[in-house]
Amino acid sequence: MNRSVLSLFVMVLIFISGCTQPEIEDEFSKARKAFINKQYSEAERSYQRYLRDNEFGEKRWDAWNRLVEITATVRGNKTKAAELLEAMLLEYSPEPARYRQILVIKGNMFMESGMWAQAIDVWSRLLTAPDVMVKEEALAYSSLGKAYLMRGEYALAVDAFKDCRQLNLDDPEHMQRCIYELAQAYTYLASYIEAEQTLHALLEYNSVESSLAARAKLLLADIYEQQDQPAKAIAMLKEILNTYPNPKVVEFRLKNLQK
Repeated sequence: MNRSVLSLFVMVLIFISGCTQPEIEDEFSKARKAFINKQYSEAERSYQRYLRDNEFGEKRWDAWNRLVEITATVRGNKTKAAELLEAMLLEYSPEPARYRQILVIKGNMFMESGMWAQAIDVWSRLLTAPDVMVKEEALAYSSLGKAYLMRGEYALAVDAFKDCRQLNLDDPEHMQRCIYELAQAYTYLASYIEAEQTLHALLEYNSVESSLAARAKLLLADIYEQQDQPAKAIAMLKEILNTYPNPKVVEFRLKNLQK
């Protein structure tokens, strides 16, 4: 067999071998398949290897998010998930939209875990993030207000909800919730006049969701009771007997006031 025939024979063998060997599966595909099959440890390792070996890989965003999901939801390790999100913030700092999206994920995770101080830090960072949008500001201010309330920092909560209220946001429902929460923060400070004025401003909206309106009127009844105005409190409670989500609460309050 001469050399040219031998070379051709070798090439044919290589071609046949290439056709019969299964295609090597990349790490991201392996990770995705493992995740779908709930093989979370294998998925975690494959996503980590993909991120390690593909510095500029086009699927890095998806790999990062899956890793966070496995760590936070499957493992229940919010501290480690927060570390992963911080690493993502470093990587995506040149991309404002994704950078802000990571902050929202991290802030919500802290809120759900009751980690109020950490949540306050994240929402404050969102407010100063590049190209922040008004809807993101509204989310940040309302979340800040809730976190401050949970920490007992009522004056700071008032400031946050006031900032939320003053935004030019085309979302009436969100704005109405900010106004209600502002009134609630005022009551914690025993600033009943400001709370009453704020609730009346809320109820003057053309359209307020029925359960929110009922909650506002219940809070008004609380304020009237604190101000020793039982007749006004009773009238307000009677208005929400059929609209408050838990009518037994209203009935109990009425019974006590009418003694």
